[in-house]
Amino acid sequence: MFNMYDFVNNVLVPAIVYSNIYALASIGLTMTYITTKIPSFAHGDLAAVGAYAAFYFLYFLYGGIKPGYVYLAMPAAAVAGAAAAYLSYVGVFRPMIRRGASITVLMIASFGLHFFIFGTMSILDSMAQAAYGWTTRNYLLAPGEIQISGLTQGQTTAITSSVVLLAVLAALYYLLNRSKFGILMRASIDNPPLAKALGVNVERVYAMSWLIIGAVTGIAGIYMAMIFPVTEELGWLRLPVIFVAVIVGGLSSIYGGVIGGYVVGFSMVLGFNYVLNPLGLPPEYELAIPFAIVIIILLLAPQGIAGLIASRRRA
Repeated sequence: MFNMYDFVNNVLVPAIVYSNIYALASIGLTMTYITTKIPSFAHGDLAAVGAYAAFYFLYFLYGGIKPGYVYLAMPAAAVAGAAAAYLSYVGVFRPMIRRGASITVLMIASFGLHFFIFGTMSILDSMAQAAYGWTTRNYLLAPGEIQISGLTQGQTTAITSSVVLLAVLAALYYLLNRSKFGILMRASIDNPPLAKALGVNVERVYAMSWLIIGAVTGIAGIYMAMIFPVTEELGWLRLPVIFVAVIVGGLSSIYGGVIGGYVVGFSMVLGFNYVLNPLGLPPEYELAIPFAIVIIILLLAPQGIAGLIASRRRA
């Protein structure tokens, strides 16, 4: 018999939380591809940087993870993610792009960058654990969530993550459509040679874009750390699903990435509860569901959901 309470708490709430996490992470990866055409394998590490930045912020300033304090650490996560993304672009990708590196070479470079960031975080975590005795691996930021009377922690996270996602989308909409930077960014993306001829510093625009990419992904890392145990591989282990969300939504649309995040998030939770669980299959098979969806989407709409919507509007 259908139970509404169980459906809300065991299906709807987790689906919303997962969807918001993957939507936030997909925004950054989509912007990475739009600006520099790099499907970066180091993108997930920006989320891990954000999660660890929040952890260190809370422990250094407040001595631990206390209810509601995780939102005090959100600016630190955004700044750390932005710094890591900016340095990645300026220190690795921009010099290679100047030398005419192909997309394949840039992808391989991003793979190497992943291991560099992973190794750096591992060293810092080991040093912090040795110096302060902190548990710097396999922890959760969930205790730092705010507490709302009458709501479970999962319900609260579903609400707060939705609010944050909407705030990010609103800020991006204003930035890209109502600001001078948005005009310069769209010009740099649509026709870089023409933008350069008109005096636009395309590389500076891309660098600023990577700051935004890192900030949004760092925030996504906080919500990942509320659900998944934090290690240096926090974002790396979620990267395949983030790629699926971006491809499903459409590689050329930020808002398509949000749609893809919701398709992936709901499909994973619904698939586990109504397909895998009744069949007695382990949750590891959960990943097969979004990958099956991306195959179907690519067969029916190679440009992704956002591209399909745009083409129908033009028709």
